[in-house]
Amino acid sequence: MARAVRSQAPSLASSVADTLRASIIDGKFELGEALSEDAVAEALGVSRTPVREAMRLLQLQGLVTVVPKSGTYVFQPTEDEIAELCEFRATLEVRAASLSFERNRAATLVDLRAAIEDMDEARPSRDSQRYGKADTCFHEAFFDNCGNRYLQNAYRMNLTRVAALRTHLTFLSPTEPERSFSEHEHMARIFDSGNAGDLEPLLEVHIMRTREMYLVALAQRTHAHSGSRADRMRHKLQAL
Repeated sequence: MARAVRSQAPSLASSVADTLRASIIDGKFELGEALSEDAVAEALGVSRTPVREAMRLLQLQGLVTVVPKSGTYVFQPTEDEIAELCEFRATLEVRAASLSFERNRAATLVDLRAAIEDMDEARPSRDSQRYGKADTCFHEAFFDNCGNRYLQNAYRMNLTRVAALRTHLTFLSPTEPERSFSEHEHMARIFDSGNAGDLEPLLEVHIMRTREMYLVALAQRTHAHSGSRADRMRHKLQAL
């Protein structure tokens, strides 16, 4: 009997982690928001044990921060951490874009165009979740087609944090979605035209703008909530 419990626990913890991860990436939780183990357990109808293990998994992925004697919080990177993440992305992504152009240009272009189509469809309704996922697919296209597993693995180690930031940042201002969409369209056109060298500086500037947008996000954050902690948690975790 004990053996059966041990075999089921990791699966339940993984399921809880998947649910929380999706909620963080989709922007249902604020950056820096407290995550109560009790509230999550009640909202999902599970005990605290798989929730605690799920938090550990998310901590390893950089999506939550565990503060001793305080609690668990959605990650909230500092300005310096954002700058470092942007530098990391720019270094890897510029190289991945160059390799994907050399090795799988046609397949990359198909993926870029599909992502842009999804982004365009998400704009009228200001659907930040759909737009963010399409934005992620656009940038993933360079890695999926670069033919270098080390670049792919290095990028994916931080992909969830990048995806979460996209969801939180893209629709902060009325003009940002249009600017973002225009930049992605422009990069795809340059990639299609065969001027890979012209794409690299544009891609780097596009990535480094994340730091500027994050500062705006900090200024616009709100902490106003109503209802019980479990009710709020249940609302944020539903319909996944």
